[in-house]
Amino acid sequence: MIDNFFDMLTDEKLGQIHEASLIVLEKTGLRIDHPLALEKLAAAGARVDKARQRVYLSSDLVEQALKTVPKSFTCAGRTPEFDFPVGKTGKDLMPSFRTVGGAINLYHLGTDRVHPIGIKDCGEGAHLVDGLENINILGALTPQDIQLETYDIETLKVMLENGRKHIWALTTDSKNLRYQLEMMSAVAGGSAALCQRPVCSGIVCMIAPLYFPFDEIERLLLYGEYNLPVRVPLTPIIGANAPYTLAGTLTQTNAEALGSLVVLQTLCPKIPTWYYALIQSMDMARGHTQFVNPEVMLVETAHLQLARYYGLPAATSPVMGNTCQTLQNMFEKGTSLTMTALAGINEVGGVGGMENGLITSPELVVIENEMIDYAKRLLKGIDINAETLAAEVIIRDDHRGKYLEDPHTFQHLRKEARFKPSLFDTRPLLAWQKDPKTIIDRAEEKMAAIMKDHSVPPLEEKLTLELNQILKTAKRDLGGSV
Repeated sequence: MIDNFFDMLTDEKLGQIHEASLIVLEKTGLRIDHPLALEKLAAAGARVDKARQRVYLSSDLVEQALKTVPKSFTCAGRTPEFDFPVGKTGKDLMPSFRTVGGAINLYHLGTDRVHPIGIKDCGEGAHLVDGLENINILGALTPQDIQLETYDIETLKVMLENGRKHIWALTTDSKNLRYQLEMMSAVAGGSAALCQRPVCSGIVCMIAPLYFPFDEIERLLLYGEYNLPVRVPLTPIIGANAPYTLAGTLTQTNAEALGSLVVLQTLCPKIPTWYYALIQSMDMARGHTQFVNPEVMLVETAHLQLARYYGLPAATSPVMGNTCQTLQNMFEKGTSLTMTALAGINEVGGVGGMENGLITSPELVVIENEMIDYAKRLLKGIDINAETLAAEVIIRDDHRGKYLEDPHTFQHLRKEARFKPSLFDTRPLLAWQKDPKTIIDRAEEKMAAIMKDHSVPPLEEKLTLELNQILKTAKRDLGGSV
């Protein structure tokens, strides 16, 4: 692992942001429209104005939350070989990588064909991710061909059936979440087992600026019953729902991060979470938002440093490209992936995402799997010791430049970490002209091979029947067709 991550800010500037965030929490506070949450926060020592649904947090409450929040935990797969640790990146702990969640359309790079995501695509996506070595977490998509009332429950069922990796389960509301938790418990082996091995993690949204809606708190309380890891995506849009200055956005978003920690640790003590800043920027000329541009990258990188400052695992979705234009998308993804990896990110989300996460592409997921390999090689750094410094080897060569013949080269040929591409083309022009395949062509071939040859062990028949019954009950109870 590299010795030092990229630091954008000095400790003094981090301290300034921290202090400004504490002032915001004390003077403006959080808006929370959930009576039980207000009561519990008041009992914990927060100043609460129930009439205005405001919670004002002292620095002592923030410090207590920072002490009690888990600094590391484990996310589980359907089977144990896909479990992975979560903690502050470093000491040989590589980041985890998650496919984009919530996309509604599927884009095939080779044909430029776009179509609404169907439930079949969700199953095939789970199968594909199961066969990609660098993807740890499967993000839930949004199928458009099944009934709206229970689509999130049915999507989770299909993902559990077709893949073994950890799932980021999206949900529409707390009513639906109850059925999803039943499915998670069934697959994990019961409620107690799910608490020990969280096969899924969830999401609780704070709305910028500084607002927790009622149902988000309801979802948090449900996740807390199982101590499931939850992400609280902080979603500032620079210049829209956050200050136009980058420092101002940092202040507000960090206040939201610290405030959410207090809420989580008060309502659900010890619940695992990430410092998850999902930054966007308002394009003032065109009136839409962007997930990737220099300003967004600066703010995201600063937030990653703040997460390390607090000793927390950090997450964001830096590879959510702004456009379907492939060349621009690749540049945006490569730049943001590399920058955030070197800044000490713990979880990289948005893999396969295009058009700000509204579109995903299976071929792009395959290509990004190799881009991740590239980033991991950067993070491994340089192994420096007496043997690798090779002073004696250089002396022995004596200006000849014949290291291809030297035993030292053969000794380290397979020991020394090297990036070995399977999709990236390193051939010279003449060789490429004889076989002019593009990276998209090779990605399509790899994807086809995984879908044909990679097998995912099915769930036990008894478990499949149980999931089917849970879905049937959910459809009946939530107003959909059975």
